[in-house]
Amino acid sequence: MIFIFGYLFSMGMDVILIILSGILGTMVMTVFSHILEKVSGHKFNEAHLLNKLIDRCGTFDSNAEDNDIRGWAIHLAIGILMAMGLYFYINYAKEFSVLISGVVLGFFLGIIGVLGWTIMFKKHSDPPEINLVYFFVQLICAHMIFGVSALWILTKIG
Repeated sequence: MIFIFGYLFSMGMDVILIILSGILGTMVMTVFSHILEKVSGHKFNEAHLLNKLIDRCGTFDSNAEDNDIRGWAIHLAIGILMAMGLYFYINYAKEFSVLISGVVLGFFLGIIGVLGWTIMFKKHSDPPEINLVYFFVQLICAHMIFGVSALWILTKIG
């Protein structure tokens, strides 16, 4: 862990770029999820679902509403970590297409997301009732959008 922070400190402005691409990529992905939620009637907004999990957690009194800062902070922090992975990819890949790499890497980030959500839903004592198949399919699509968005920001601004 100390190695990671030391490496990030030595990167200087690149850290700001990673944070920016993680936040903006996450926001683009969330807009997609929110629009799909409104069109389909299914619950897809990741930050809202995180807040539901926080609110229903029996270990402390949370009273987290949909737009509580805690769910958004967790969602954005995960997006920044994923953007860091994309940053390392573009620094080691010789040539790549933002669109193709973003979709492929986003797909794999989506699979990681599905695994994470599966664990959270299985371990939680009172998870929100949602259609997991629909949620997971949209989650993978949303991560592909994240991958393209974050890679675009990393390559065009960086």
